[in-house]
Amino acid sequence: MTPQQQREEVSKAYVAAVAAQGGFKLGTWTQDDDCLDVTVGAAGTLGGGTLAGPKLDLQLKASTDQGHDHPEHIAWSLSRAHYDKLRHDAVLPRLLVVLMLPEKLEHSVEHGADKLVMRRCAYWTCLLGADAIRGTAESTTVHLAKANVFSPDALKSLLEKVSREETL
Repeated sequence: MTPQQQREEVSKAYVAAVAAQGGFKLGTWTQDDDCLDVTVGAAGTLGGGTLAGPKLDLQLKASTDQGHDHPEHIAWSLSRAHYDKLRHDAVLPRLLVVLMLPEKLEHSVEHGADKLVMRRCAYWTCLLGADAIRGTAESTTVHLAKANVFSPDALKSLLEKVSREETL
């Protein structure tokens, strides 16, 4: 397995752990052809909402490159095609989720008989309605606020907003 494939698998494991801790189900896709890696959902309605079965589609990214990490945000470059898919309206809301890993990939997961630890965390952003890339640039840099940690509480809050049909 290449380091890129390892990072991808760790990011999927991170999202699975967050979803499981929150009591949410996770659906995976066999192909990533629409900026979609996983779907997270809940049964029934949440947070006083009326929309049953709220779901979110997630595009997952992961990196050991600490150059993305800034004091207030994570800077992530997206191709024009990926950016446009994430910013356009879709049936389900789409989030970009970026997992920042330790510089050495082998330090990202620690395990023993009494614990399983994943180092660092992921951040999310919703690009729905973001401005188009101007000119002929083939990519843009997206800033994911460090306040938007992808955690069980954050996931619950996001799914509650979907159930209430609120903007993310």
